[in-house]
Amino acid sequence: MKHTIISMMAVICILAVGVPRARATLITIEITAVVDSVDDQGNYLEGQIEVGDIITGTYTYESTTPDSNPSSYIGHYWHYDPPAGISLMVGGFDFRTDPGNIEFLIGIVNDGTSGDDSYWLISYNNLPLSNGTLVDSIGWQLNDPTGNALSSTDLPTTPPVLDDWQSIVGLRLEGDRAFIIGATVTSAIPEPATILLLGLGFLLLKKQN
Repeated sequence: MKHTIISMMAVICILAVGVPRARATLITIEITAVVDSVDDQGNYLEGQIEVGDIITGTYTYESTTPDSNPSSYIGHYWHYDPPAGISLMVGGFDFRTDPGNIEFLIGIVNDGTSGDDSYWLISYNNLPLSNGTLVDSIGWQLNDPTGNALSSTDLPTTPPVLDDWQSIVGLRLEGDRAFIIGATVTSAIPEPATILLLGLGFLLLKKQN
């Protein structure tokens, strides 16, 4: 299937005066995807989302979120505070993390038990749709059975290079245990404001040195 565009923003560390040290910085990734499949037998989506529709939106996380998984090859980066989470739009509906009850995970596997790499994110607590339909989860996953996509379990501050991944499992929106939307995303680039801040961080680091 032909891939679509993810635009990504990544804001990396701004340095303090004196000895350089990283500060928590928001990384926001703009997403564009194409709907591949819609399973909505209960008509919760009212026929407003079809194969071929475009999904747009963002997900946001903090660059210095600690890894809560003790494993050497798995990283779990849980976010519980705003503005972390996901916000996507398609077919006139907004799929959003609940800002008052955030439970948002970015997971990374580097050279797992089968030698594979994985990158995934999922939002567990989400706002209902405008018609009252509940949204159980919003997630996206990439897999690489060759184990070449990642070199560590560190939380990345740059977009995933999708050509490095052998399997893009896809973007999934699920709700009321009765509908599933599948979509394909295929490219990632920093959002313009992020590029500016990345450049500023680099210049500050160079000045400190």
